Amino acid sequence: MPAKPTGNEVQEGPSVETVIESMSGADGQILSLARDLGLALPDAAERTVYDGFCREWTPAYYLGKRQIFHVHAMKSGMRGSMFVGVRALEHLIMASPEVPDHIKEIVDKTKGGSGTKMLKIPLDTPEDVAGFGKLVKVKWEFELDRLT
Repeated sequence: MPAKPTGNEVQEGPSVETVIESMSGADGQILSLARDLGLALPDAAERTVYDGFCREWTPAYYLGKRQIFHVHAMKSGMRGSMFVGVRALEHLIMASPEVPDHIKEIVDKTKGGSGTKMLKIPLDTPEDVAGFGKLVKVKWEFELDRLT
């Protein structure tokens, strides 16, 4: 895969397919399911972004310029990540009957600096991806409303 960008250099990363193919076993399956989830969103854009903290290229899904979610392969397993505005989006997540309680618990316990939380949702099983998908749907609908 391409090396990390340096300084202000902009570099195109590997394709999402390349990232998925580089993973073996259950992690590759989970990443494929997360990809299916992202691409099922109307008008979704898929790309890889370089995460300087994790030092990896990671698949990310966007609506226009707004990132909906991205996925990491951590040493502890796959993880879905999402930025959530505390004042604008968090209350919609907590009020949604669709979002599983264990994800709401993660939302509640995640600290938010500067009014934004970065949710880190474990994706160990296909069922975890399905539950994460309910969270993704809430954010997707919120971002669609912002565009109209």
